[in-house]
Amino acid sequence: MKGEKMTDYAARREMVIRSVDAEAFLAFNLEGSDPASIRYLTGFTGEGALILTDRQGVLLTDSRYTEQARRETAGFPIEESRTWTGDGLIEAFAGMGISRVSVASRRISHHFFEALGRSGKVTPVAIADPVAELRKIKSPEELASLRKAARIAEDALIRLLDEIKIGMDEAEIALRLEWMIREGEAEGVAFPFNVSAGENTALNHYNPFIGRRPIKRGDFLLFDFGACVDGYRSDITRTFSVGRPTGEAKEIYDTVLRANLAAIAAVRSGMTGVEADAVARDSIAAAGHAEHFGHGLGHGIGLEVHEAPFLSPRSKDTLGAGMTVTIEPGIYITGVGGVRIEDDIVITDEGCEVITSFPKDRLIEVG
Repeated sequence: MKGEKMTDYAARREMVIRSVDAEAFLAFNLEGSDPASIRYLTGFTGEGALILTDRQGVLLTDSRYTEQARRETAGFPIEESRTWTGDGLIEAFAGMGISRVSVASRRISHHFFEALGRSGKVTPVAIADPVAELRKIKSPEELASLRKAARIAEDALIRLLDEIKIGMDEAEIALRLEWMIREGEAEGVAFPFNVSAGENTALNHYNPFIGRRPIKRGDFLLFDFGACVDGYRSDITRTFSVGRPTGEAKEIYDTVLRANLAAIAAVRSGMTGVEADAVARDSIAAAGHAEHFGHGLGHGIGLEVHEAPFLSPRSKDTLGAGMTVTIEPGIYITGVGGVRIEDDIVITDEGCEVITSFPKDRLIEVG
């Protein structure tokens, strides 16, 4: 398995360098600026600068990460440098005979880009991100990690639901869910969870550790959560009713469910992100809730929880077999609450494979 992974990394690096019109390509991760690119190309999970050419490559990092880099990259050239973010990087370019280097414009700061140019020793060339383009299509190995991340997250939620009681607050529930996911085989959680209750479920990106609202009978209870396995992240949302749901709650839930199912039935290779979004948006609009669905239908998932392709009215992406995306329509009504149902899917030539499986056919009661 280890040898297979290294072969994959080498092939990925070769595809990147073939796609750039320069002597080299630079991926740079400082304080979380671009961990996904370096991990995708080498397996390294720390901070450093990756220089690729058609002849060789090197990973620059400092003493905090040198041994980690050697373990995680298994044979890839590592160079320890205290100044890899500045002079050490310029010296590496000079030593490799590089005068022109491509960088992904959205992955590097303007300040750093300008600093490279001011050195007078290398000319940076801003390009569209070639690594993000490669990462759209997932290998069987990547799909296995994503499936496992979905399974671990859903197993944790199943266990948690039996423990939920009236009066528990959002933060307490979120912490318990995170602990259950970490108890599994995940390397961590996929992102900070949104566990929200009542009127807070109308907030798309809610922080339960700020609100800490206790759950009450009659509330919606929404979980937006996921696990991380081998760096790959699931992203799942399920909405429940605390106690018996009202007729209005059932109507909102059923409307979102119809949109979710319609989009899943429609998506396929060759469909645009705009077309996929329209399927769910039209379904919700037909039920009279057009103004209550403000975000896009979905996004890619992988080493990042939000990555290409995107499914929205403004998307420029076309779906292809092997891409992994979320399908997450929602309705959000201020003062009432919101419902979102989010599944993770793999695009296929015939349609899609849904890799999440938590029941959603009705508004489930908890508490």
